[in-house]
Amino acid sequence: MRSVSTALTCLASLTACAGDAPRGADVTVTDSAGMEIVTSVAPAWKRGRGWRVDTVPLLSIGDRAESGAAFFQGIGGARLLSDGRIAVANGVERSVVYFDAAGERVGRLGGEGEGPGEFRGISLVGALGDSVLAWDPQLDRATLITPDGAVARTFRFAERDTSTISRFGFTPVDLSADGTVLLAGRVGASNSEKGGVRRDPVPLRRGFVDGTVGRQLVVVPGSENVVVTGTSFVTMFERPFGLRTTTVASGSHLMVSTGEFDGVMRFDSVGTLASVWRIDRPRRAVAETDVAVVLAMRVEQLNQLPRAFAEAVHAALEGVGYPGVLPTFDAMLRDETGALWLRNDVGPVQRDSIPRQWTVFDPRGTWLGEVQLPRRVEVQQITRDRILGIWKDDDEVEHVRLYRLRR
Repeated sequence: MRSVSTALTCLASLTACAGDAPRGADVTVTDSAGMEIVTSVAPAWKRGRGWRVDTVPLLSIGDRAESGAAFFQGIGGARLLSDGRIAVANGVERSVVYFDAAGERVGRLGGEGEGPGEFRGISLVGALGDSVLAWDPQLDRATLITPDGAVARTFRFAERDTSTISRFGFTPVDLSADGTVLLAGRVGASNSEKGGVRRDPVPLRRGFVDGTVGRQLVVVPGSENVVVTGTSFVTMFERPFGLRTTTVASGSHLMVSTGEFDGVMRFDSVGTLASVWRIDRPRRAVAETDVAVVLAMRVEQLNQLPRAFAEAVHAALEGVGYPGVLPTFDAMLRDETGALWLRNDVGPVQRDSIPRQWTVFDPRGTWLGEVQLPRRVEVQQITRDRILGIWKDDDEVEHVRLYRLRR
């Protein structure tokens, strides 16, 4: 199995790995002992010829919250079904709510509880046909819901090989069309552990909708976090401007971005690193003004906390400092055509304040170009001509929105 660290070392000295074979004027394919490296130096789309997303939504659900027609809080995902309905994991109701193509509420499953079809917390992992898979992180339990909104089965993921079990368990992060579930190991900390910047290894496995878990596929570096420990407390939070790891299933393959280079790694069905897709462009620097804003926000937050805890957090952040460059990406999705979308990381200050750019690769690894999404939209699903997302207004009220994608 080709390791992640080996791939990153090879990328750092790309010319020493193998000879080049041209695919096009701006794309080079390199073979490194069976691992394909696809390097793009310019987007395939010519100026003004790329895909674009309309800024005015086709549908917005939640605009009529004051009338009780739809009220969302803590949305845990949304999916567009083939018949035009939209399934939404509504955190405030602990339920999956269905809306028709006009945005009218037409069904609901769930409620607070621990029985079949009830939830303590809820998110949508994905869709299997028009069935949806809901995950309850409080109960560590999955629920497969039929197209008509009934419980097909509930289950927990049970590992047969406990020798490589994640110490904090696994969370389902993606659902493939064949019914396999991509599972990622959770990370955490205890107060007996040393504080500082941590990038815990994250094992990836495949699970199945009967609750069984397959063997470990690959272990990847997790996102960077800061761990703060004291005599009576431990906390872990995202490192400001730290590296982010994202992953998604792409057919029988796994796509992984670790934030260390401008691209993704593609692992095959048994966890072998098959190819690397990369873009040869400068990394984006962390702005000093953004660091100043983060520092001010942190001071304001710490002033609301107990003194001993606040001082420990402040000391930890002072010790780890801030990176000089931004991570490459902080989100990843595969669309209905097989194209891969990666959201360019802009850091914590600008995440909600500007329209976000997404880098798009075709299914062969060629960099197509950039697509801009409206401000404050968290993309949930991309079809051939639609983008489904969760949008927050300036009052932090959540809406489910459907936009037209023009290819």
